[in-house]
Amino acid sequence: MKRRAFLLGTSALLLPGRGGLATAAAPAPATVKTPYMVVAPVIQDARRCIAFFQFGCPHCRDLHPSLARWGHSLPRGVEFEFMPVLAPTTPDDRGQVMAARAWYAVARDAPTRLEAFAESAYALVQDRRLSMDAATTWEAAARHAGVSGFTLAWERVRVDRILRATGKLIAYRVQSTPSLAIAGRYLVTLDDTQGDADLFLRLASGLLSRAIVSPTPIVPH
Repeated sequence: MKRRAFLLGTSALLLPGRGGLATAAAPAPATVKTPYMVVAPVIQDARRCIAFFQFGCPHCRDLHPSLARWGHSLPRGVEFEFMPVLAPTTPDDRGQVMAARAWYAVARDAPTRLEAFAESAYALVQDRRLSMDAATTWEAAARHAGVSGFTLAWERVRVDRILRATGKLIAYRVQSTPSLAIAGRYLVTLDDTQGDADLFLRLASGLLSRAIVSPTPIVPH
């Protein structure tokens, strides 16, 4: 039940077991598979949850409203954000970059219209099959969502905002969408719950509670 998968390009070489020839090794001890992944702590995200998504992913579209409601329900002091994925060397790289730029343009100047923009963008990309690498697609999504001043906001999106998304993608070792990074410690995908959206969100809530109760200690350098 693989969801919208994508390649990390050269960054895949950073992941264990990828990008090289297999070598003989002693059998690993049996381990219990958990329905989530533990990642190397991302300290700056200790009080943040990040939902990775793509506008071309139908499962992201289905889950987006529920994830948005979940994000609004988080405890005080815990931030939530949607983050468009950027896989730098995939064939649709330009479209992903333009999608991210459009998302951050709306987030910057009309954050209260983000959910309406997402709904519009999903429909244009998936139902009307408009190209993600065409500026007119994102202008139309913004117009349908009631976002004014989109062109100016688009011009004001900083490159480092987009590069941050790429860095998070690598840090959390995201391989498919939708994926949810929790408190800088866990990553959950819809595949982990066999496509069960309710279980996905319950699992995410449980992992966030665990992270809050037992925060990752900061190791001094």
